[in-house]
Amino acid sequence: MKIWFQSLIEMGRTPAYFSGMQARAAAIARPGVEVDFVGMPAGIYGAHAPSEVLKYPYVAAMAEQFILDHALRAEAEGYDVFAIGSVQDPALEQARALVDIPVVGYGESAMHFACCLSSRYAVLVFEQGFDQMMDLRIQRLGLAARALPTVVIDADFNQVSRGLSESAQLVEAFTAAARKAIADGAEAIIPGQLYLSEAIARAGVTRIDDAPVVDGLSANLKMAEAMADLKALGIGVTRRGYLHARPPSDVIEHTRRFRERAGIASNAAGETDPSS
Repeated sequence: MKIWFQSLIEMGRTPAYFSGMQARAAAIARPGVEVDFVGMPAGIYGAHAPSEVLKYPYVAAMAEQFILDHALRAEAEGYDVFAIGSVQDPALEQARALVDIPVVGYGESAMHFACCLSSRYAVLVFEQGFDQMMDLRIQRLGLAARALPTVVIDADFNQVSRGLSESAQLVEAFTAAARKAIADGAEAIIPGQLYLSEAIARAGVTRIDDAPVVDGLSANLKMAEAMADLKALGIGVTRRGYLHARPPSDVIEHTRRFRERAGIASNAAGETDPSS
């Protein structure tokens, strides 16, 4: 089984983030599963951290086009699953309607696992603006009755980056925010952006005051494996309704030619190449 794992972070921005995930994936995934981590094109966010600009709908929409390019490429190159490693699940529905291989998202996967582990959960994020984004995502998934309002922790992108290797300060801020959510009724905690989830997982935090902390990478990979298994049994995504309607191939090809994206899916270069 081959999984294309799509990140919203550029590969060159934080190499330790990707090398750490690759090492953890080898321990998480079952034998015979190959996971290729793919980042966004270098320079896509300019001088800004991804979390500073992806909270804006226009920037997020532009990033989603690269995700859809890569979903098409993953299918063309024989991958079994396309996994989106971002808690807000960018382009998840569009990708499912575009390709015939299973598509999973970190946010949706983690929230469904949280529902299996608890009655109510809370998502913890960094960066103002992501809290409203996540609350809207929870509503869209129909899980508002199972989730508390999203909590913003006292940390920024640079602090989370440091937390990948020096975790004490980040874990303290995360634990304080988690305990507030637990006091409000949360029984499980999801560490928001996968960048944050990785820092918390690498610090060895799996429970806080007896509330499980959902490991985002594990949730996404295990959901990817399960969906690939279902696909192999003949159980694939619905093609009924607006959200899952797959366009005919000639419509896809015309649209991509008109938008001058026809060659991107088969000719992505540089940091977006899993074989590099």
